[in-house]
Amino acid sequence: MIHAHKDQASGLRRMMAGPNPRVISLLSAASKAEHARLMTNLAASLHRQGNKVLIVEATSASMNEVSHYGINGDQGTLLEAIMRPELHQPLINNDSEGYSVAKLLPGNSASRFLQNGNLKQQIERVFSAMASQHDIILVDAALTIHDTMPLDVLHRGEILIHMTRDVGSITQAYTLIKQLCQQVGRRSFDIVVSHTSESQARIIFNNIAEVARRHLHIELHFAGLIPSDEHLGIAAKLGRSVIEAFPMTKASAAFKALAGKIDHNHGLLETSLG
Repeated sequence: MIHAHKDQASGLRRMMAGPNPRVISLLSAASKAEHARLMTNLAASLHRQGNKVLIVEATSASMNEVSHYGINGDQGTLLEAIMRPELHQPLINNDSEGYSVAKLLPGNSASRFLQNGNLKQQIERVFSAMASQHDIILVDAALTIHDTMPLDVLHRGEILIHMTRDVGSITQAYTLIKQLCQQVGRRSFDIVVSHTSESQARIIFNNIAEVARRHLHIELHFAGLIPSDEHLGIAAKLGRSVIEAFPMTKASAAFKALAGKIDHNHGLLETSLG
């Protein structure tokens, strides 16, 4: 009974405080398949830890390119909801793993609409309203042609750079950080390294953090690592998260640890839409 009273008190505090969603944008310096595995497995892990999670696909990828999120032609995008409200397409798809998925733009050519200030503000309002119904929003983001995030609200949230041990990925990750700093000012970023061992991840992170500190005068933070594990690919082929399909594996433990760090805000910035 004591636990029940504590749960009720906690629930009342959350209701009185109002919605305070955490927006975490993930920029990829990895392959699309590897980044999608990170997004979906992290979302599933955060959901299992008691969070209402929404993935927002905010790149200019076509519908065919985002099939790994379960997005199809029947699902509308935030842009379409504003420009063609008569379509009445559902904006959110609920995945069997417990998290939800939405898409910002309908395809490659649609990114030009984000240059329209009035339209962009409308999209931001729809995004904020949708985000307020969730605890954590994971945004699969890509920089615009102006080297900024697709929505201004994302600059106020946490930004996590996903990279691997490959030299090309490390170079791309540093380029992303440099481009953002040049456009939105110096700020800290979180780094997650996948397809690597813990010792390799630490070396990779320490190297890029030192370069960023010396040349960009910013601090990077190590969010975690996802080890090389064949179970990730097998789970993806089964259409399931690794923590659900193979809960005792190295990859499953890594995702639980990363989700726990995000959930408890250890090492990541405390931010919201406000």
